[in-house]
Amino acid sequence: MLLCICLFFYESRPAQAEETLIFGHILDDSTAHHRNMVWAANEINRELKGRYRLQVVPRGQLGTTDAQVIEGFKTGNVKMAYLSLGHLKELYPLMSIGAGPFVFRDFAHWQVFRDSSIYQELVAGFEKKTGMKALGLAYYGERHVTTKSPLVIPEGLNNLTVRVPNIPIIVLTFRALGAKPVPLPFKETYQALKEGIVEAQENPLPAINAMRFYEVTKVINLTAHISDAQLVVMDGKRWNSISPADQEILVRIFREASNRVTDEVRKEELQLVQDLPKLGAIIHPVDRRPMIERILPFQGNGYFPWTRELYDRIQSLH
Repeated sequence: MLLCICLFFYESRPAQAEETLIFGHILDDSTAHHRNMVWAANEINRELKGRYRLQVVPRGQLGTTDAQVIEGFKTGNVKMAYLSLGHLKELYPLMSIGAGPFVFRDFAHWQVFRDSSIYQELVAGFEKKTGMKALGLAYYGERHVTTKSPLVIPEGLNNLTVRVPNIPIIVLTFRALGAKPVPLPFKETYQALKEGIVEAQENPLPAINAMRFYEVTKVINLTAHISDAQLVVMDGKRWNSISPADQEILVRIFREASNRVTDEVRKEELQLVQDLPKLGAIIHPVDRRPMIERILPFQGNGYFPWTRELYDRIQSLH
C-alpha cells in the first residue's frame, strides 16, 4: 500500500516550470543584433521547450548603457546581455584590445582573431575575472568618422570635436589621435551635429544610416579606426546551475546567433558603401597609415590597458 502511495505521489508531481531568461540590450529592435537574439529565442523554445524561454528586451529598457544592463545581473532582473569590448577597460582590461584602434587590418583579420587561441585565452581570463559566461562574439562593424568636409589625415583630426559614446577605449583613441572627444548620448548626436556642438561623430555604417547622420555631416571618412564587436554574456551563477546537456545546446544556439549577426552586419556595411551616396552622403576613402603611425606608440606604453606583446601577437595572425 505504501509503495502505491509513493508511486502515485511521484507520478502526480508537476513538471518543472519553464524559466524565463531575460536578455537586455540597448540597441533598436530593427538591428541584426536584436533580430538574431529573437531567432535564438525561437530556437531555445523549440529545443528546450518546457525548461527555458528567452525574452529579449531592446532599446535600453533595462539600462541605457551596457554597464547598466549588466548591473541587472546582481538584482536578477537580467540574465543575459550584449557587452561591448570597449567597456572592458575596468572589468577585464586585456580583452578591451578587441575594441582597440587599428588593432585589426580588416574584417578578415578580425575573423581570424575571433577564431584564434588568443581570443579563447582572453575569454577564459574574462570569465575567471568577472564570473560571467561568454557565449559568442557578435560583430558590430567598422567605425568611421563623419564630417561636413573631407578629412585631411592626420592633420584634420587635430582639435576636432568628435561625438563619441561614453566608452573608455573610444575616448582614449580620439585623444591619442589629437582630437577632442565629447561623450554624448547616442540619441542626442544628430542634434548636437546640427547645432554645431560637435563637428564630427563616429559610428559603423549601419548606425550612420539608421540615425541619418549623413544629413548633418555628409562626408563619411572611411577611417575604420575600430573594428567593433560585442560579447554575448550570461550571469555566471545562472549558467553554472544549468545542466551540462542544456549548456551544450545553449552554447550552440548563441554561437550561431552571433555568427548570424556578424554575417548580416558585414553584408549591410558593404552594401551601404553603395547605397549611402544615393541618399546624399559622400564616401571619402582615406589613407589610414598616418593614423596607425600616430597610434602605434600608444600600443603597449600603458596608455591603453593591454600589453605590446598582446598587440604584436594579434598583428601576427593571418
